[in-house]
Amino acid sequence: MNRDRKQSYEERSLKGIGYLRVPAFEQAGGIRHAFTTRKHGLGARTGGNKTPGDWDAVANAFGITPDKLITVNQVHGENIVRIDARGLIGGKIDPRTIEADALVTDAPGIAVGVETADCVPILLFDPGVPAVAAIHAGWRSTVKKIVSQTVVRMGAEFGSRPERMLAVIGPAIGPECYEVDGPVMGPVREAFYHWEEIATSRGKDRWGLDLVKANAKELMRTGLVEQNIHAIGLCTACRRDLFYSFRAEGRTGRMLSMIMIKP
Repeated sequence: MNRDRKQSYEERSLKGIGYLRVPAFEQAGGIRHAFTTRKHGLGARTGGNKTPGDWDAVANAFGITPDKLITVNQVHGENIVRIDARGLIGGKIDPRTIEADALVTDAPGIAVGVETADCVPILLFDPGVPAVAAIHAGWRSTVKKIVSQTVVRMGAEFGSRPERMLAVIGPAIGPECYEVDGPVMGPVREAFYHWEEIATSRGKDRWGLDLVKANAKELMRTGLVEQNIHAIGLCTACRRDLFYSFRAEGRTGRMLSMIMIKP
């Protein structure tokens, strides 16, 4: 996937909530999705700490109650959880207490979301079930191939097939701003035979790493069709007028990337 290819997205506002969406992603019908921005203060937390009700306004804007917008405790791992129609795991466990980095559901009216401020947010949609997923992929989860694991999990849980799935990759730090060193590149080289396509040497054991391209290529390796993979294509560190960036700002707010099957 060519990161430089111009992507079609819209900047919109709904009940005071600023967000981006990709029209082509919704053409299959039956879903709503959003990538919130730093506009209107959404996701702005004191010192970057989580506070109750962070995303209540987003839930209300999209016509659901806050308990139907589900997030988890993200830990840069590879755990994937299935959310049921009550917004629970297995009918009992509150997802907000669970350490995970991907959520899947086939329940209408349940929005699943991940929080980012440079890491790669990825939303998946299988219109044939229907079923959706929200994925948080920093470099550690990318190396653990969380996107392909999520595609496989959706197949096991819902009978999803990768060739009919759609994906959209949200705003994330780009290789022009994301410089990494040997301790990061070691695992990257081990995980990806094509690592030279996603990393550019800057000398002195430093590389510019393209996590968006890495995850897009992994989606294609897992069976998604290239034209079904969309990307916002904006760098969070370059566009601090629109997004939060941990790399550029230190402790800061977060954006929410969410997807929901329409009830």
